[in-house]
Amino acid sequence: MEFKISEKLARTPFLEQSDFNIKQLDYRMNRAIAIDTTKAENHSEFLMVFDSALVLFRSLFLEKGKKNYTFQNYYIEIGKSEIASQIDAYLDSDFDATGISIRIALKFIADKFICHVDDITFDEIGLANYYMATLKNPYASNNLANIVKNLNCIISQGGQTT
Repeated sequence: MEFKISEKLARTPFLEQSDFNIKQLDYRMNRAIAIDTTKAENHSEFLMVFDSALVLFRSLFLEKGKKNYTFQNYYIEIGKSEIASQIDAYLDSDFDATGISIRIALKFIADKFICHVDDITFDEIGLANYYMATLKNPYASNNLANIVKNLNCIISQGGQTT
């Protein structure tokens, strides 16, 4: 099945940029995973790469509003809102046993510690450290690599979109 791209999207570099961004996200994820964080001298590099990956992830999947070219808005625009709903449902699923969603955990880190300089408490620092440890843990079901892999599965099941 072939989908028509709306005139609005055809006048933007969304498709080319999204392909580039996905490749960048994949590169940053692989780089972050490869960094040995058991060595203190690697902590700064890991944080730099992790922050970079999370900011890109945030822009591709976590932004709200119709003006942002997230994957969800793209699929809505081309008439595949069920894929956008699946992406959102996955992001709203439980991150951990506390019942917090994947979306809330990722936005918490990105918004409070990376994209903004917010007033934070010691409890929030501890929470951010817990979320980041989970996101880096190769054995955690909701580590960042698995989250990206699961979103990729949802997107790839949508078929050809161009």
